[in-house]
Amino acid sequence: MILSHKYKFIFIKTRKTAGSSIEYNLSKCLGENDILTPLDNILYTEDAVAKNYIFDSKFSISLKKFGLLKLSKYFKNEFKTHDHCIKIKKIVGSKIWNSYFKFCVEREPVDKCLSYYFMRKNSPFSKPSRKKMSWSQFIKKKNFPIDDDFYIYKNNLMVDKIIKFENLNYEFSEVLNYLNIKNVNLDKKVNNTFREKLNFNVTNEDKKIIYKAFRKTLPYTGYTLGID
Repeated sequence: MILSHKYKFIFIKTRKTAGSSIEYNLSKCLGENDILTPLDNILYTEDAVAKNYIFDSKFSISLKKFGLLKLSKYFKNEFKTHDHCIKIKKIVGSKIWNSYFKFCVEREPVDKCLSYYFMRKNSPFSKPSRKKMSWSQFIKKKNFPIDDDFYIYKNNLMVDKIIKFENLNYEFSEVLNYLNIKNVNLDKKVNNTFREKLNFNVTNEDKKIIYKAFRKTLPYTGYTLGID
């Protein structure tokens, strides 16, 4: 997640949508007071270090005034890597939320689930049970990366732009131009190469199950199943 006061934008990071690559490349242009949350499970480089994502709340400031410094630490605000839109709005306030450009990235549901499945299966941080999970077991559990709460609240779209992962480079460039951000591209990909070549069939029934689970997002993302 990024909040840039310098360029007046909020980037909401969804899962399995090149969010870490976007964070890494945008980090090079951020201002001193901008916010960047820690990148997921990757080594930091000098130009992509998380910053300002833990900061004082009104209550923690009040506690400091009374000399309760240790206690004040427990009441600070903290942005997480994958925060929902309504939490971000609550922390930053309506003035910033309404005036800053807000965007995220989404991905075709089946492809997103495949990427998520292989990440859970092959990540060194995964539990043994996840590493052994078959695709059919994954479908049966229905633990899909559905991120509607990241950009939808009470059936209202909360962002100004949903970039399609399949058209990432072009649409990201459009956003950069709109924000007047120069000399930033997705030249460096920060991704974990967990994806394998498919050795199983994704059936039409699998796709129907996935699309049914993602149904709340579809009016906003425009993805369609395309089968009878």
